[in-house]
Amino acid sequence: MDDNLMLRLNLLTDSGEIDESIKDVVIDFIERIEKNYSLKVTEENGSMLVSHLAMALGRIKRGEEIDAIDEEIFKEVKETEIYNEMPKYYSEIEGKLDIEIPQAEKDYIALHVSTLIQKFK
Repeated sequence: MDDNLMLRLNLLTDSGEIDESIKDVVIDFIERIEKNYSLKVTEENGSMLVSHLAMALGRIKRGEEIDAIDEEIFKEVKETEIYNEMPKYYSEIEGKLDIEIPQAEKDYIALHVSTLIQKFK
């Protein structure tokens, strides 16, 4: 993860949008994606993923809900290998933060990861 993404996470932490535990989980998540898919996540290719993941985890911890993703948009993502690999990432996040990620958030995270890997690998 590049310095600009770390700055983004630090700003979210300093502003109170996320806490240190979420920041640490996002960093771990991105490092695993980088390692498992042999790519470097940067501000250019990963800002949407990092921002969404951090904010989503903050919403979950605060008990806020979101609307489900449009099924037509998500249809293509469900057919990717990446989509089928995501549950192991969700389980790790849920365990570290002692939360349950709602399916709608899982779908958005999968969409961002899929886009990142397909466009920038």
